[in-house]
Amino acid sequence: MALRGIPGQFILTLKIVKRLEDRLGSASPLQLQQLIQRTSRGDTAAFAMLYAQTAPKLFGIASRIIGRREEAEEILQEAFVAVWERSSDYDAAKGSAIGWLTTLVRHCAIDQLRRRAVRPESRGVSDEVLLSLAASGSTDRGAELGALQRCLGELDEQPRRAVLLAYLYGFTREDISAGLGVPLGTVKTWIRRSVERLKRCLDG
Repeated sequence: MALRGIPGQFILTLKIVKRLEDRLGSASPLQLQQLIQRTSRGDTAAFAMLYAQTAPKLFGIASRIIGRREEAEEILQEAFVAVWERSSDYDAAKGSAIGWLTTLVRHCAIDQLRRRAVRPESRGVSDEVLLSLAASGSTDRGAELGALQRCLGELDEQPRRAVLLAYLYGFTREDISAGLGVPLGTVKTWIRRSVERLKRCLDG
């Protein structure tokens, strides 16, 4: 996938890097930090390596948030353009490299949700995707997650989306309000009442 706004040399470097991925394995947190630091100095090889090591994970995050592959690809592209342009802003003392990258992806996803909000026919997040997340996990937690999925299914559509966005992804109430195109007070009420209903359902 070509990235608009990135030097052309990056594309060739990425092809070389991908041939080495199997032998190199996953980068450590320290290696990711170093790749970001080198990227801030205009090192396209480091940027290509950073992309190769983190793009699959970040694409998965974007896909789960937005629920559409094509839009997730656009979000990933926007995020890596931001990485190239803002890598000098990264401060290892304030958090991990993957945490910083994930934050950039989430911000791009929020922007996309806001753009969706002006199109009523496509407003919101895919319930199927969000509910599948609530049902995923290790087998030893399967019963608990199954109960949670059942209780979530009893909530109305929009309140359920608000709860999942808040508690699965950590979006603020303000972000959810903008993304779903509803008043902030409504979002707060949805979440408060929905959490109360979930507690009653799970305790029942």
